[in-house]
Amino acid sequence: MFEYFFPLLLLCIIQSGTPGPNNIMLTASGKNFGYVKTIPHMTGVVFGFLTLLIVMGLGLISVFTSYPIAQTILQILGSLYLLYLSYRIYFTYSSDNEDRSKPITFIESSLFQYVNPKGVMMAITTISIYTDYKNFEFIDSFLEGMVFVLLGFTISNTFSVLTWTSVGVFLNNFIKSKAAIRNFNGLMATLLVLTVIWINYEFYGS
Repeated sequence: MFEYFFPLLLLCIIQSGTPGPNNIMLTASGKNFGYVKTIPHMTGVVFGFLTLLIVMGLGLISVFTSYPIAQTILQILGSLYLLYLSYRIYFTYSSDNEDRSKPITFIESSLFQYVNPKGVMMAITTISIYTDYKNFEFIDSFLEGMVFVLLGFTISNTFSVLTWTSVGVFLNNFIKSKAAIRNFNGLMATLLVLTVIWINYEFYGS
């Protein structure tokens, strides 16, 4: 079991923990709104991605394989939504100014996982590798593999959302002035835009 689950968990941690749309937005939310108000955003990431994995396991991967245009459409929708979220982050001046911006809700965060290009590719890659029961002695079926994939991502995503939100909350101790907050949000928005560019380059350039 160890030789199967440990590499799976490590892959999940690396994929979930590295900078990406979710983690950039969670850092910004932690800074701008604090821990408590970011909880719906955090839980939405974990829950939404788990439901994405289940839907993928039920056959969405086959749809993407048979109809690549479906994944392309999701890629475009996700990129446009990320640009909109970049705009929202940029115009968030402080956690006290709720008229300008509000935290991402549980529903928004959950639904975003379905159009998050990085998340979709994470799901496809991990499910394709770690549900192949013919190549792993420890699992006897696709369903068994899916259970372990779901467990691995539950652990890694929970750790990731807590960590990146904590980074944002920690930064709030140092970023106090309006100018500093504006610069921070500008940086987060820029990183999100650069992520969109990078994801699309990887998607269309490969």
